[in-house]
Formats: sequence, structure tokens, C-alpha cells
Amino acid sequence: MESIVHILGRFFIRFAPQRWLVGLCKYFDRKQNPIKKDTPPVVRLPGGIVVKFGPTATPGETATQQYAYQHLDPKVVRVPQDPSEPVWLFGYLFMEYIPGKTLDKLDVEIYKDMTERLAGIVSHLHSVRGRNVPGPVGGGVPRGNIWGYHDAGTEFGSVEDLNAWVNRRIAVINKSVDFRSYPLVLCHLDMCRRNIILMEDGSLCLLDWGFAGFLPRIYEIAAIEFYFDEYSEIFRQVVNETMVLADQEKKDLVLIKRARAASMRCAL
Repeated sequence: MESIVHILGRFFIRFAPQRWLVGLCKYFDRKQNPIKKDTPPVVRLPGGIVVKFGPTATPGETATQQYAYQHLDPKVVRVPQDPSEPVWLFGYLFMEYIPGKTLDKLDVEIYKDMTERLAGIVSHLHSVRGRNVPGPVGGGVPRGNIWGYHDAGTEFGSVEDLNAWVNRRIAVINKSVDFRSYPLVLCHLDMCRRNIILMEDGSLCLLDWGFAGFLPRIYEIAAIEFYFDEYSEIFRQVVNETMVLADQEKKDLVLIKRARAASMRCAL
């Protein structure tokens, strides 16, 4: 049963004046993060609430995380709930605190035992469809390493826009893609160990939806391949065994990685 403290915390986040919330976040940031980092501040508030804030806490991340919370089966994967919905504060992402340990804090053998469950989570994500426009829920510039150093740099209004983005970057090798026949599925695009919590009841919770959105599923495969540690290699092998790609998907997977490489060399 939910504690009265958590209920009051949610009530406060939803109904308190915005200037109070901003001041509260800054106060706890000074207390909890005395040494500033390049990553967005994440602080824990009273009442079982965590907040991520700053310019990278975009409306698209908030909307996509909430969409995932509403459409994914918690028996397969948990997603932190946003207690501020439907009154969102721009640049602030509030979510429930998830107790447990991130997978990068666990023994290697425990992580190896998790890989089949993680591959199942990937498959479950890809069973969720809901947008015919690539990118985060509600629109916005797609973010993440999959696009290069500076995110996608533009918002996609259609699959044709995504095609054009890739094709501009692979024109030099006389290749092209056409994603119109691919379904757009929910992709997380940052399933590294620090973004996955093993909860106290054994459930797995997926954090940090800043790169997530609706894309062809090969984008998830490409994102997983960009992690080069031994743990990611195990995960990648299991995902490749679980997700059997068609021949055309395999070709297009190579091309989107070439497009990323081109974006990292120069702005197009």
C-alpha cells in the first residue's frame, strides 16, 4: 500500500507553485551535488520523488517516458511514473524514486544472467506502436549517440524526413534507404547498465528516456552496438539471437551506422 508520504509528495509536485518547485530543486541540487558535472542534475526530493532538470530534460523525454509507463507491461519492465502529469514544468522531469541497484553496480555473473530478460524487454518495447512520425512522443529533435555528436539536429515530420536525413549522409557512397515499409516501434536507444535498475522485488526498471522515441527497430540494434565493453557484447549477442533481421534490415542497419559516422565527421 502506498505510504501517505508518497501521496503527499505527489500532491505537492502537482499543485505547488512552479517557483516553489524550482527553488526546491535548486536547494537539493546544492545539497546533493556539490561538485558540478557535465551531466544533467538529478536530485532526490522528499516523498519518494526524483527530478532531472536542465536543458536536456525536454518535453519529448517526459512525454515518451509517460507513454512507455502507460503502454509497457510492468511484469516485463518497470518505467518510473511522472507524478506531475498532466501539469508538466518545462525543463523539469519528475518521477517516482525506484529503489534497487543499477546493473553496473552488480557482479558480472549476475548481469550475464540478466541478458535474456533484457533481450525480452527489447522485444516488448518493439511490440509498442503508436506514432507514424519518427522521434519522441509529441515531437522534438531526436537525441542520442545514434545521430552523432550533436543529436539529429532537426525534428522529423515524416518517415520521408528520416529517409532524407540518412540519405544526405550516405550519398557519397551512392547508397540510399527507404524506411516507409518499416513499422515505427518504441525504441529506448540507451540501454546501458547504468540505466537499468534491479529492484528489490527482482523487477527490472528502465531509466533515462531522453534518447527514446518511435523508429524502425534497427535503430535499437545500432544503439546497442555502439557500446563496446564486454557486458554489452554479451547483451548484443543475445539480442541478435532474439531479433532475426530480414536481409534488407541488415543492409539498412549498416547504412544508418554509416550515416552516424558521417555526422560525426561533419555537419550536414
